[in-house]
Amino acid sequence: MAPNEEERPARGKLRADAVLLAVTVVWGSSFVVVRHALDTAPPFLLIFCRFALGAALLAPLLRKRMRSAGFWRDGWILGSLLALEMALQVSGQAGTTATNAGFLTGLAVVLTPFIAVFRTGRLPTLENGVGITLASVGFLLLTYPGRGASFQRGDLLLAASAVVFAAYMVELAERSSRHDALRLTAAQLSIVALGTGGLSLLARSPLFAGTVAGALESRPVDWHGAFPGSVLYLGFFCTFLAFLGATWAQGRMSAIHAAIILALEPVVASLLAAWFLGERPGRRRVAGAALVLAGIVVSELRLRSRRARGAAGATESH
Repeated sequence: MAPNEEERPARGKLRADAVLLAVTVVWGSSFVVVRHALDTAPPFLLIFCRFALGAALLAPLLRKRMRSAGFWRDGWILGSLLALEMALQVSGQAGTTATNAGFLTGLAVVLTPFIAVFRTGRLPTLENGVGITLASVGFLLLTYPGRGASFQRGDLLLAASAVVFAAYMVELAERSSRHDALRLTAAQLSIVALGTGGLSLLARSPLFAGTVAGALESRPVDWHGAFPGSVLYLGFFCTFLAFLGATWAQGRMSAIHAAIILALEPVVASLLAAWFLGERPGRRRVAGAALVLAGIVVSELRLRSRRARGAAGATESH
């Protein structure tokens, strides 16, 4: 069970938050890399190579790691949710604009609190409630498609992936603290690699001949182009390191608190787009980024504890 936000030691809380912040920055950069790679790469093959590399890098570190009770059950549940989310996301990204993809993928930030309350029956802390509200409004300002944006074929798949990822974050927060982070991460990455590898073979089969999925997956891989570099970056930084960090960190915080921090992802993506693509953020995006940052700051406060101390002091003064 994920720890209560108010019960976590301050030092451990800040360490877990710092790790998830680093993960968010890396995942924010992955959006640019994946979008570029999907211009030519088969979608499922790209995800298979990414996660297979991440699992292979983890394999030598698993020696003498103890397997805890319920490990396979939790590993399969988390890995299956992640595999479904990645398959939906990459399929959607291949069939929509970058603007719509950023908005729909990040809807998990808004959905997570509702799924968390339904799953656990626990209401968020005061600071997390205020923080998720600020971060959600900021996220909408940052990523909501502007005038003239039309929804594309892949948008429904991306919306579905956001729902699955929100459920994944809740389950990760609830289950990861029971197990060794290395082993649990390796199990998840292996299941995603197996699932997307199977989907890649299936999409290339005669069963999907003449379909959009079959056409995308049957594209030849340019091994002398950007594909190998994209796989190396995504596999090492965005999968091996990032999912290991996320699994460790989210076992030490609630899903709602994690969602607040992950709301920083579109801020990172906007900064990278401004740096590498010359896209200037408008006033709406600047305001959105400020609200996301404000949400993260508020979520780190102990408003309820301070209010309780203030009430106690007022009682003593009488």
